[in-house]
Amino acid sequence: MYWRRFAVVLATTVIVFSLAWAQMSPESQKCSAHMKKALKAIQTYVQEWDNVFPPATTAQKLSDALQDYAADKYVLTCPVTRKEYRTNPHVTWRPLSMYPKLSEVVVLFDSVPHKDKKYLVGYADGSVKAVTEKELAAIKQKARLK
Repeated sequence: MYWRRFAVVLATTVIVFSLAWAQMSPESQKCSAHMKKALKAIQTYVQEWDNVFPPATTAQKLSDALQDYAADKYVLTCPVTRKEYRTNPHVTWRPLSMYPKLSEVVVLFDSVPHKDKKYLVGYADGSVKAVTEKELAAIKQKARLK
């Protein structure tokens, strides 16, 4: 009896995530995977440096800090648009403990939109979300980003 309920929940979850992924263009999917690698490098840095974010005042400073943690020196460059991701300078040298919800802490975001008119936003928990220009403006305002 319980296995049927579990099977229905599992199938529904798979369908919902598949549909959400399918809404992104192939270019945005490629960029999303790349941004997740950058976020993983940041998370590795944070773990090794006593749960403190790396310097992120510019993409170059963040890139320099991540050189030992990322396999690709262009980890902070979108592979589709060839533009550097923008960074959140407010997390520079801040401990993780300052942020109760890492899923709301913006770390990286696209500087220009993709062909599907979406921007990708990377969060401190490693998640990436595709948003419209209007949604990005609201996210940037909330995070006090320019």
